[in-house]
Amino acid sequence: MFARSSGYAVKALTHLAGQPSGKLVGAREMATTLQIPMPFLWKILRKLGKKKLVRSFKGVRGGYQLARPAETIYISEILTASQDNHVGRCILGLAQCDDQDPCPLHSHWKSLRVQIEETLESTTLADLAGIAKRSRRRRSRRVLAKASAAC
Repeated sequence: MFARSSGYAVKALTHLAGQPSGKLVGAREMATTLQIPMPFLWKILRKLGKKKLVRSFKGVRGGYQLARPAETIYISEILTASQDNHVGRCILGLAQCDDQDPCPLHSHWKSLRVQIEETLESTTLADLAGIAKRSRRRRSRRVLAKASAAC
């Protein structure tokens, strides 16, 4: 439903949201950790910077950090900054699709679209970072459990 750049933007900002306050993360480190091609990440970070979602600092100890607290950045903002908000478009990709001239899936998609838009407008980076942290903890526990079972 969304372009790859939007997924990468969400991943990058979620990664930054999970960092300690004041910590700068280099683009290369982020690209390696998140497995995002470096040139693609730079373009994404530049767009996010122009929309005041990230701040960049140059120099040897430079890097990126969120421009605002994670609790105040909504996923809908990230998608808008990525210029990728396809939720409002026809699910079949038709140019002419509205209540007056609906596609075959219009009525079904319309209610789902409202739910998706509400979710994107109410979910923050802090929410995603919390989810990501819990997921990493579960994975770490599984790895530890496997390791101890092997002993």
